[in-house]
Amino acid sequence: MINVLHLINVTGGGGTESYIYSLAQKLHNNRCKFFLVYSEEGPSLNLFKNLGIETIKLSMNSPYDFKAAKQLKKICADKSIDVIHTHFLRENYISIISKVLGNNVKLINTRHMLIKNSKSVVYSNRFMTKFNYKVIAVSKAVEELLMDEGILPNKIQLIYTGIDLDSWSSEKNLEFRNEFNIDKDDILIASVARFSEEKGHEFLLNSIAAMKNIIESKEISDLKFKFVLVGDGNLLNKTMELAQNLDINNDIIFTGHRNDINHILRACDLFISHSKSEAFGISILEALASGLPVISTDSGGSREIITPSCDFGTLIPYGDKDKLAESILKFLSNKNLIKIYSKNGLNFLSNNFNLDNTMEETYNLYS
Repeated sequence: MINVLHLINVTGGGGTESYIYSLAQKLHNNRCKFFLVYSEEGPSLNLFKNLGIETIKLSMNSPYDFKAAKQLKKICADKSIDVIHTHFLRENYISIISKVLGNNVKLINTRHMLIKNSKSVVYSNRFMTKFNYKVIAVSKAVEELLMDEGILPNKIQLIYTGIDLDSWSSEKNLEFRNEFNIDKDDILIASVARFSEEKGHEFLLNSIAAMKNIIESKEISDLKFKFVLVGDGNLLNKTMELAQNLDINNDIIFTGHRNDINHILRACDLFISHSKSEAFGISILEALASGLPVISTDSGGSREIITPSCDFGTLIPYGDKDKLAESILKFLSNKNLIKIYSKNGLNFLSNNFNLDNTMEETYNLYS
């Protein structure tokens, strides 16, 4: 049994936490024993506790927090940790400092973000990652970015994030519609994303407003739809204000953070990924696994799932609100197209992004 410590600053509700949780579902108490060490408690912490994972609070104030590094070294000794798996720069640097201080563990870091670092960070990463056994790239786009930043090619391992189809595929679920009094015949369009700048909610809302203008100008009267925006973040209130200013607030449901994403997606008909920058797009996989066609921006790793020629989704340029509006209308006006794309997406996932592959490749790095 390999003891693996996942180190994360905040146990939020984003893609990184979903990534760790998916690995835990497959590997915890099955060839591995997982531990979760965190600095700030967030909404996903109980999910890990419910899996029987021991969670340990460790204050991490900066990437060069020597006190945290010393405490991490002690935790690893007490729990006989074999591998530390980190997910962001702060935690990775702290784990590296702990290794320099004598923590005899294997260090693995996953790069989840497709954001160009400053020159100073690029230079420090080139040095610090020499202590990592491997840096996992979640997409080819991330792999290329890492190489552009000068990370040694032999340190980089491309492992696509997979999804457990059995956890997402089920019959349509009307609980969410009933909760918000949404008619069963309304086309429900979902977005699941943290409300932050790179996720592009302002672009989405402007596109919804553009779509409504098209509907009014063409006097289309038989379309019944609702948008559901799932997630929390520092731009949530600002986004809600924008919806009011654009006079589309009655067309949108803001749910805040939710732990029942699978139930919500099973109540929906269409999914939109509207990010300005996306390393990969776990939410896209979850939507496809739930039987939803996907409209996605061409924003990095998402292009490796939703290609220009695929038959289960549509790829659009980020910022082109008219193109997004037209793409949404294409599905709203053709329910049969939704059914066709839904079936094609499930077939694509089962052949290309199976969680068992992700689990096996990651375990091989642990061992």
